[in-house]
Amino acid sequence: MKIFKNRNKELEMEINLYLNSLQKGSNTFLEGVKSYLRCEVEQFDERVKLITEQEKDADEHLVNIKYVLFRYNLIPDLSADILELVDSMDDINDVSKEVLLNLQVIKPNIDPLLIDDFGHIAKKSNKAVESVIKGVRLYLTEFMTVEDYITKTNLYESEVDTLLHNVKVKIFGDQIKCSLSEKLLLDKFADEIAALSDIAEKIASKLSVFRFKRSI
Repeated sequence: MKIFKNRNKELEMEINLYLNSLQKGSNTFLEGVKSYLRCEVEQFDERVKLITEQEKDADEHLVNIKYVLFRYNLIPDLSADILELVDSMDDINDVSKEVLLNLQVIKPNIDPLLIDDFGHIAKKSNKAVESVIKGVRLYLTEFMTVEDYITKTNLYESEVDTLLHNVKVKIFGDQIKCSLSEKLLLDKFADEIAALSDIAEKIASKLSVFRFKRSI
C-alpha cells in the first residue's frame, strides 16, 4: 500500500528528489575515487566540486521534507519513522564528500598493487548505497518487497568487509614497500572508502524495523 495520496504529492516529490541527490552523490563518490586511483587530476577535481553541490542539494531537500511533514501534518502515523529514516540517509553525501576532500588535501600515495583493491571497495560500497536507496523507495510504495533490498545491502556490506580485511593484509604485508606511517594512512583511507557500506547497512537495519511496523 502506498504511503502517498493525492494530498501529499509535494512530500513524495521532495523525498524522490532527495533520494536522487543521494544516489548521485554516491555515484560521484565512486567516480571520484576511480579518478584519483587513475591519477586523473582534472576529472577528480570536477568530482570534488560536484559532490559539494550534490550534498548542498540533498540538504535543501531534507529541509523541505521536514517542513512539509510538520507544516501539513501529513501521514502522522509514519512521520517519525520517515523523518528518522531520511535523517540517517544524510550521512551518505556527507561521507562521500569527506572522503573526496580528504583525498584532495592529503593526497595519499596508493601503491599500484592496491589500486584494484581500493577500487573494488568503492564499487561495492556504492552498490550497498544503491540497494538501500531502492529499498527506501519501495518502503514508500510497495513495502512488502523491501526485504530483498535489505538483504542485498547487507550482502554488499559483508563483501566490503572481506575486501577491507584483504587490503589491510596487503597494506601491512611485505609486498608494500613504504613506511609504517604511510601504511597507517592507507589503512585509514581504506576504512573511509568502506564507510559508505556501513552507513547503508545501518539504514537497512532501520528500514527493516520500519517495514515490520507497517506490516502489523
